[in-house]
Amino acid sequence: MMARSQGAFSTDHPWSRIGWMSFVVIVVISSVLGFVVLSRYQQNDETLDLWSAICRSLGIPVAGGPATSPRPPLRTPTELAWSQATITRIRAGNAERGGFVALNCVACHEAGAAANPAYVIPTLDGMEADAIYKQLVDYRSGKRSWGVMNAIARALTVEDLADVAAHFAARPGRLQANSGERIPQGGRAFRQADVGARLVFAGDPQRGIPPCSSCHGPGGYKLGAPTLSGQYTAYIERQVAAFAQGIRQNDIYEQMRAIARQLSPEEMQAVAAFYGAQTREQIAAKN
Repeated sequence: MMARSQGAFSTDHPWSRIGWMSFVVIVVISSVLGFVVLSRYQQNDETLDLWSAICRSLGIPVAGGPATSPRPPLRTPTELAWSQATITRIRAGNAERGGFVALNCVACHEAGAAANPAYVIPTLDGMEADAIYKQLVDYRSGKRSWGVMNAIARALTVEDLADVAAHFAARPGRLQANSGERIPQGGRAFRQADVGARLVFAGDPQRGIPPCSSCHGPGGYKLGAPTLSGQYTAYIERQVAAFAQGIRQNDIYEQMRAIARQLSPEEMQAVAAFYGAQTREQIAAKN
């Protein structure tokens, strides 16, 4: 009996105490890590304080207080909402009055002046009024920044913007009118050899790139998206590059930025060249 009491099963043996102490230490360390340390950190959000971390780990909701560190202001791509009031205002634009307001605009944006390779300026003659109006609103609010356009747009009233848009929309020019009707034509498949034509009419589903024509024509139409058939190649290429680089950020839901970032410089040039060749005169000559 005495030998057994002095063996491994002795009640005074330290291993039982060591086991219990180890268990307690593991529980304490696990509780600290789980309830305090790991629960404090949140993905894409501020680190929680000690009490909030403990409550969060226990599944108890805690009202979050104001952030302790400054956050960048929320940036919306445009202040324009496509409400019925906005559409009504655009449709009520007075083209005759807009011609008077736009006397200085035509010096840059009429077909002859905009064609100057020294300037990358779009022609506006024949563009949809809603597309022109949106860009003027974005210039006016600073959502789109480009040269003197911000100062010019700020000097105009909302009614002036609608009148100017109506004026340019009524003028004939290089731009091919976008009726919104999709006319079946050949050469618009995914195996189109012309890179520009393939991206315009078929897009690239593997990269999630929709056809450009679904918004910008020919055929497809989206409210506020400008028709590009007949627009100057250099202007289109520069704007696509600006979206890709994040210089231009007034696209709703970042649609253009997401698409442009996936295009190579060669693809940007191909799309721009395709649209630049779609003038009324060249289309008439083909037919």
